[in-house]
Amino acid sequence: SSDANIPDFKPNSQKSKTFLQRLELGSNFQFAKNNSLVPTTADIALSVGYKLNDKSVIGIGASYKMGFGSLQRLSISHQGIGIRSFIDWKLKKQFFITGGFEMNYNAQFKNLAQLQGYNDWQQSGLIGITKKLKVKTKFFKATSVQLLYDMLYRQHTPVSQPILFRMGYSF
Repeated sequence: SSDANIPDFKPNSQKSKTFLQRLELGSNFQFAKNNSLVPTTADIALSVGYKLNDKSVIGIGASYKMGFGSLQRLSISHQGIGIRSFIDWKLKKQFFITGGFEMNYNAQFKNLAQLQGYNDWQQSGLIGITKKLKVKTKFFKATSVQLLYDMLYRQHTPVSQPILFRMGYSF
């Protein structure tokens, strides 16, 4: 009996963890400069991911778009909200392939009733690469940097940027 016939088998270490231990809480930030149509904005998002195995995470999240106005006239405003889903698949060491789908309401709103029209929501199909760095602090377990391509950017009115850069933190 030799071990030469046994294929490389790595058990899923996530199977021994409870449901709550498999959850990954995270946040990310994205900034956009102002133009003639919209003020300078910051997208602030919270997400929760579920580790399927040691290489894959699926999850959902929500984002809030805060407007800052301009340097001449600073004013905080509600510039939109969004819901998102994502999947991360580990390529090698700290690099992941990331894909996701988002629905964003990119208009200023004053109450939740304004958010009900489905046609007012902008869709984004994202694919890209994420680098996760293990930076342990008092509040965060890891930092991530994402470079994403929006496959649906031409359908946006006005046409948006195809490349998104996001910074994120895991709790």
